[in-house]
Amino acid sequence: MYGQPLSILVRMLAVLLLVAATYNPSGYSWYHWVEQTGSDYWIAKLFTMFVLISGYIVCINATIRSLGLLLGVPLLLVLLTLVWLASDRGWIDLSNSLQRILVFQGALVLFLGTGTSFSIIRYRLAGQMDSRSLT
Repeated sequence: MYGQPLSILVRMLAVLLLVAATYNPSGYSWYHWVEQTGSDYWIAKLFTMFVLISGYIVCINATIRSLGLLLGVPLLLVLLTLVWLASDRGWIDLSNSLQRILVFQGALVLFLGTGTSFSIIRYRLAGQMDSRSLT
């Protein structure tokens, strides 16, 4: 009963961890670590960069395979118009760099998280299994 919603939550949290580990405004991210340590620990930086890139490749590939262009573009448009609406209503201030970064990261997490979870969502809504997972 709880397996599928929990699986979606875990995937969303994994995407959130990936995005926040790459860059976040708190100052504790891969970007800040590379920036602050200069040329020290270059092999560790290279290794973690490849780990992050691999994570993005997995997420982007899953999103493209699950959503495709037919669902990916409308989802992106919905997220962009939601940001526009929130800005227009004064709920967020996009001239504030912190809010702009957090909104962009939130939209990225929602887009990639939905993409990585969409096979589960499609199965829950329509009972239709992703044919690529059967081969």
